[in-house]
Amino acid sequence: MRRSRHILAASLVLALTVASWPASAGAARLPGDRIGGVAVSEGAHPTTIAPDVGAAAGVLVTSDGREVWGRKPLDRRAMASITKVMTALIVLEQGRLDETVTVSAAASKVPYAVGLQAGEQVSVRTLLELALVASSNDAALALAEHAGGSVPAFVELMNARADRLGLTGTTFANPHGLDAAGHKSTAADLAVLARAAMADAEFRRIVALRSVPLPARGSRGAATLKSTDELLGRYEGLLGVKTGFTDDAKYSFVACAERDGVVLTAVVLGTATEGARFADTRRLLDWGFEHVSLERVATTTETVGSCAIAGCATRAVPVRFAETTAVPVFDLGGEVTRTVALDSQVGLPVFEGQRLGSVKLRQGEDLLAELPVVAAEDVASVAETVGAVPVTDYLDLTVTARASDEPVDVAEFDDSAPVERTVSLDPGVQAPVRAGSPLGEVRYTQGSKVIATVPVVAASDVAAPGAIERVGIWFTRTWRKITGGPTVATVRMAAN
Repeated sequence: MRRSRHILAASLVLALTVASWPASAGAARLPGDRIGGVAVSEGAHPTTIAPDVGAAAGVLVTSDGREVWGRKPLDRRAMASITKVMTALIVLEQGRLDETVTVSAAASKVPYAVGLQAGEQVSVRTLLELALVASSNDAALALAEHAGGSVPAFVELMNARADRLGLTGTTFANPHGLDAAGHKSTAADLAVLARAAMADAEFRRIVALRSVPLPARGSRGAATLKSTDELLGRYEGLLGVKTGFTDDAKYSFVACAERDGVVLTAVVLGTATEGARFADTRRLLDWGFEHVSLERVATTTETVGSCAIAGCATRAVPVRFAETTAVPVFDLGGEVTRTVALDSQVGLPVFEGQRLGSVKLRQGEDLLAELPVVAAEDVASVAETVGAVPVTDYLDLTVTARASDEPVDVAEFDDSAPVERTVSLDPGVQAPVRAGSPLGEVRYTQGSKVIATVPVVAASDVAAPGAIERVGIWFTRTWRKITGGPTVATVRMAAN
């Protein structure tokens, strides 16, 4: 937020270049600075490895919110125009970008403005651009009145949204960031807020703009307002976000940048000069990209274990990662470890890709990712015995029937719902029988959907009876017909 009456006037004289920025006033490495959540004073890392910055407070976090560097990240401080990130987030979530806003007299009179006039009609989208790019207080107030019905009502929305984001150190008193009693936040909270806002595509588009037009109206001449973010276009990978200045807050900046797939959010609060906030941010981001890299931690071809099959001690289902995953890894954060948690057992059938557990990846106390792991193959059978089939050439002989161990495709199904298993065996088979000869099928269904069909086959060979044996069988069978005895073995079916 500029100290002049109108941001327009300040934007017309911005001519700083990167080369002219001074070194951060009071740049230092402090004993209380945290690297990976551990204070430098605790000796886990040499002091000289920390970034040299002069901000009163700040943080540097990864795309998943892990703090890699921090200085008084929980101290409550005035947040100045960084406030407008929350104002924009609430307006964007209402999704009314094409609506027209009539600027009120109150909005036109707010200090540090671009000169919007009472009665002027401006779209919500244009007001967002003015608020985020040119840090227009009049645009922020007009948005609050339009989106909330009144400024107090909009401030209630801001604080409610802060609660939902878990911003426990943040309280809003207005939508623009001018110093006010209790209007404070923390570096840690502002990093969370910035990451939430950057998830919105329209917000990302706006904060990447280097300038916005302000058309002429009445006595106001047309102008192009430069972004207050002087790193845009000058720092490789910078995506935005928002500057701030008030007498209480001093010079502050929240920046987001991406290089080689690594996204970092830097918060710099309370620098002594305008140039210092950009120098500190540059130094902090450079340090972050030096120490954080995107590392592949999981691939779909990697087996992470196996899951037991219910009722089978000789076979298990191999388990792999569900997808190839890369995460930002902080090289000063220690070893990356894995904790594998698999289902204790799984019933048949199993389809390839069926979730069977998860793997937690940690670096120190930080959870890098919790990744699903899945069955690496279809399993519909473990060659289990499912019954026996009479051999009709004999009186009391059966052949063991087992599920085939040949690969069978299993259709994906809802593994949280019951699957019905039905075993159908032939009433009899004539000798000779060869091992592997078909004897029926095992069918798995879920409702009317057939999940898999597994052939049932003979577990062993059965030779045909010899001539003399056939005569004996014929006589015995004839006698049993007369006496009412069984003429073939009783059919035995496996339980469904």
